[in-house]
Amino acid sequence: MSLRWGRSLFSGFRKGLQSALISGGKPLAYIPQANAAARAFAEAADGVPLNILLESLFNQSVTAHILGGCAIGEGPETGVINTDHELFGYPGIYVADASSIPANLGVNPSLTVTAMAERCMSRIPPSSTQG
Repeated sequence: MSLRWGRSLFSGFRKGLQSALISGGKPLAYIPQANAAARAFAEAADGVPLNILLESLFNQSVTAHILGGCAIGEGPETGVINTDHELFGYPGIYVADASSIPANLGVNPSLTVTAMAERCMSRIPPSSTQG
């Protein structure tokens, strides 16, 4: 994904941060396994499985999870953190949470946050003071 400053129908044509796919297919709002799990849980709980209208009618992913804010860039002109998740201008301070994810994933981001945190930690060299 990439981010750009622009206008969109969803923002009432006000300027703001817009996400776009760089390559690959668009994330799908309908995930058969997730829907099957929701139907099975609803049946077991004597409930009714529901979905959000935007996802059902327009295949538009919706999430309540706040993401972004610390863009990964080549320098402080294009981002907040580098590819090692280290803050520009603040050596030794790392960002390993959902703020480094650029846009809505269309699913709960917990596994992506975990993967990015593991990636971040794998890039930090071991301390020379450890025994």
